[in-house]
Formats: sequence, structure tokens, C-alpha cells
Amino acid sequence: MHNVRLFYVLLLVVMLFAPVPKSMAESLSDRAQTLIALLQKKYENTTDITADFRQETFAAGSSEGLKAEGRVYFSRPHRMRWEYSTPEPQLIVTSGQEVYVYEKEANQVMILPRNQLLSTEISKAFFFGKGDIKRYFKVENPQKDQPEAQWTLKLIPRDPVPQVCAIWIVLDPDTHLIREMWLEDLLGGKTHLVFSNAKVNKGLSDDLFQFAPPQGAEIYRADGSEG
Repeated sequence: MHNVRLFYVLLLVVMLFAPVPKSMAESLSDRAQTLIALLQKKYENTTDITADFRQETFAAGSSEGLKAEGRVYFSRPHRMRWEYSTPEPQLIVTSGQEVYVYEKEANQVMILPRNQLLSTEISKAFFFGKGDIKRYFKVENPQKDQPEAQWTLKLIPRDPVPQVCAIWIVLDPDTHLIREMWLEDLLGGKTHLVFSNAKVNKGLSDDLFQFAPPQGAEIYRADGSEG
């Protein structure tokens, strides 16, 4: 289920709600400090975000990716909703202790404990908005000759985790929201996300982050049980 990797994208977004420790700022380059400060200022005043997204997932060594599109909703501190419209309808929702993945065409629901997706200390800290970027990541600016390098940060986990070995984030120069992200896993697979039409602080309804399996849907749990 490659879309579960997007939870690590979410973790980064939620992480940026947290204040940046002074110790971290002192160790970064001037440009990295500026970008982190812009992110912090933006997200400190943000309670929810809605955006369209385009996703492309590449297997290791492949130049052709699996494309998907949809809309995503984030609400502090740990609620989210991913609505995939293409290539097939899919919904990922969490607001509490469980994550629901609904495949509409198959009428199937997979229920995963949130802790299963947050099995590492890095994930737990970031999901609850208490992450210290410096503690878990090396923060770098990409090479200056790379496109949009002046608006890009590269994050490398200090302790390897299978789901991600490097993350690149690109800020929108006008809004200072995250506009684009690349994730690379330890096997060389990559996921590229582009966000657009972002709206902030619209007072998202709690109902968006609730999910009740449709009547007749097959329900599977991560432990292998049904229903």
C-alpha cells in the first residue's frame, strides 16, 4: 500500500507546526535558518490546511511513475483526510487511534492502528507536533545549481528508517507554504508530491475526519482479522 508512505509526508507537515529550537537555528546555514523561520511563522498561525495534490510514485530505478491526484485536508494537531480521485477513488482518514483506508471500487476498508504507522520515535514525536528537527534530521540546503535551490531544504534522518532516507521540501515564495515534496526510501523508491490551491484556516468541520465504513463493505484489520 504505497500511499501509506504519505503519512511520512504528513508527519513532516505537522512537525513544522512545532517551534524551532534555538539550538537548531544556531547550527544551520543562514539560508536554511531563513526558510525554517518562514515555515515556522506560517504554520504557527495555521490551524488547518486544504489543498489539491498531484502524486507520482517511482519504483527504484524506474523513470515512469504511478500518477495520482486528489485533495488533502490537515487539521491540528493530528487529523487528516486524503481523498484520491485518480487513478481510482481511495480515502485515507484519521482523527483518533485508528487509520481507515477505503478502496471504493472494491468496497473494502483496511483499519490500521495509528501506532503501527508511528513505530519509530521520529514518527511519534513529529505526529504529535513535538519534534526537534535537529535531533532527528540533518538539515541541508541543496546544491545551488539545482532548480529552486534557494527555496528548498533537504532533510536526512540521523537514524535510518525504511520508509524514508531523504526528504526535500520546496516552499512557495509567495505563501511560504510547502508547495512540493520529494521522499526517497532506502530501496531507492521515490514519491513526488505537488500541492496547489492551498487554503488555510477555513474552520474545517470535524465531520471531515470521521469515517464510518459503508454498508456491505469488507473490513480488514492490520492484524489479519475481519470485521
